[in-house]
Amino acid sequence: MNKKLKIICNGDSWVFGSEIADPQISMRYDGEVHPGKYDWMEENDNYRIPKIFPTRLSEMMNAEVTNLAWPADDNGTITHRTMAYITSNYIEKELPTDDLFVIVGWSSPERNFFWYKDDSENFSMRFRLWPQVQHFDKPQQEEFWKLYVQYLWNSEEYLPRYVMNVLQLQNFFKAHNIKWMMFNAFYQTPGKNPMDWEDLNVRDELQKLNLHGTPYSISNHKGRHVYQYDYVPMWDTVDRIRFYKKDQPNNTFKSFMEKKNPNPVYYGWHPSPESHTIWAEELVRYINQYKLLQ
Repeated sequence: MNKKLKIICNGDSWVFGSEIADPQISMRYDGEVHPGKYDWMEENDNYRIPKIFPTRLSEMMNAEVTNLAWPADDNGTITHRTMAYITSNYIEKELPTDDLFVIVGWSSPERNFFWYKDDSENFSMRFRLWPQVQHFDKPQQEEFWKLYVQYLWNSEEYLPRYVMNVLQLQNFFKAHNIKWMMFNAFYQTPGKNPMDWEDLNVRDELQKLNLHGTPYSISNHKGRHVYQYDYVPMWDTVDRIRFYKKDQPNNTFKSFMEKKNPNPVYYGWHPSPESHTIWAEELVRYINQYKLLQ
């Protein structure tokens, strides 16, 4: 008897289905429609969940689906949450993983996270830092944000970090015999409005970096050697098939929906229900074409 396929999706707001909110909920709270303001609330789930691509995908593939995505997430958190969920619910319990298919939609690489605790240690939380958006729970976080944006927000930092997130998750899947695929949801092009964001060619951007390390000694050679941190060979080890349209044009959820749907977004930054449906159809096509379930 064949096991029923179990799909696990993870990502940020584009996988969660942000801005797909029941207008009646908005009206009930403040008398006006505010798209996206209440989309994360549990009472909106019955409205949002049937309209997003993980649900549509599960219907098209006759599979169970678990959606771990959360709005505004960063790729480090997406990586950690995916591994933690599978470890706790399958590996630790010694349950088989051969019926799992994991789909990860990566967020923009610049986003980062830090664990923040105040002086009294009464306030402890994961602080997600978005370099292009000011959002803080404490004044100290704003001070840190200013220093980060001024001195630490650069492609030399966030592109290698992104590559390592991808590799970490790919290697986790391989180690535990888990079938998977990944895609970039979007790239938040600096200084541009959401609908003007452009896709990122990771390999091309990595080639532009000039990352020299600290001189170090090698015991079986004389003298010291300056090591060049070259992330291109590491990026090249990422599976070219299981990573959707890796290093090709139009390689994101965003660019695909814009070409297929005359009204790609719901209200502002996020895919409309129609865009979620066409993306689900594209994923099914891609999965079948490349036999990713085998």
